[in-house]
Amino acid sequence: MKRKGIIITIIMCILILVSATIFSIAKFNVWNPFSSCFGMLEILFTDKEYTIVQNNPNRVGFSKTADTSDKSSGQYLDEYMENRGFYFISEEQMGGMLVYSNGSEKEYILFSTNKYYSKWEWQ
Repeated sequence: MKRKGIIITIIMCILILVSATIFSIAKFNVWNPFSSCFGMLEILFTDKEYTIVQNNPNRVGFSKTADTSDKSSGQYLDEYMENRGFYFISEEQMGGMLVYSNGSEKEYILFSTNKYYSKWEWQ
């Protein structure tokens, strides 16, 4: 009887992990559910303004929205890219697809936002 309970507990944990992974991939395009969960909690409940939750295969980041801070989420992205040596090219912007360049290469970032956070997804 005790062994059956352990097996059921292990199966439940595996199902929860698989479900969380599928949700993380579908919603955030992040393969690691722990990374997306902790990244989201970090920007929602701490003073951290933005965080990068996945570097490979694509870089994905979250930032606070204007409702919870003095800066807009777009300013956080500009600040992050400026720290990396990139500048915004407004002439090449296509809706939510922002373009940044450092002179030799360009990075295309899909920018979306909602009431709680904004998401940056490199293309």
